[in-house]
Amino acid sequence: MDKHFEILTSMGKKIHFKKGNILFFEGEKASKILILLSGKVRIYKVNTKGFELTLHTLNPISFIAEMPVFERINYPANAICEQDCEICVLEFDYFKNLCLENGEISFLLLTSLFSKIRILENFIRQRSLDLKSRLLSFLLENEEKLQNLKQKEIAVILNLPPESLSRFLKELKQNELICTNKGKIVILNKEKMQNLIKSF
Repeated sequence: MDKHFEILTSMGKKIHFKKGNILFFEGEKASKILILLSGKVRIYKVNTKGFELTLHTLNPISFIAEMPVFERINYPANAICEQDCEICVLEFDYFKNLCLENGEISFLLLTSLFSKIRILENFIRQRSLDLKSRLLSFLLENEEKLQNLKQKEIAVILNLPPESLSRFLKELKQNELICTNKGKIVILNKEKMQNLIKSF
């Protein structure tokens, strides 16, 4: 753990959440700084048809939805624990004073905000692609993480129905672009996948 995260977590209140617990709903007031210490948290919105649109999945150690807290606005999305989680909670005014007193903690926050901007840019870019391009781009960009990702998790991240993901993966296997090992995806032909994206 970064030493500055250690400082923050030593001063906050640690709370345990069970898998499936909702941290906050869209529209609720964002008033406290949340730091994910263990587990996974999924940020999502629900469309008019009731379908959950996953924006991002957070892994430890990271801030959770810090931007709306600083902007004094309501949460723009929902957050749910995908695993049992431990979360550190800090009062905003106290955290703000820490940032003013310690430039390195401010830098930690800025780094997190820049990371969230990149996540948003990537989300917008992915939504502009068709389904196959989104899957190919995701597999190439996350090759190192594939051994730790279940296909169900990939479907959630990409907002794809599981049956659509299975169909696309079957097609990629038939074209010898990927294979699966104990359910985990292995890329076989990176160059051909990149060329396929360009052709769409």
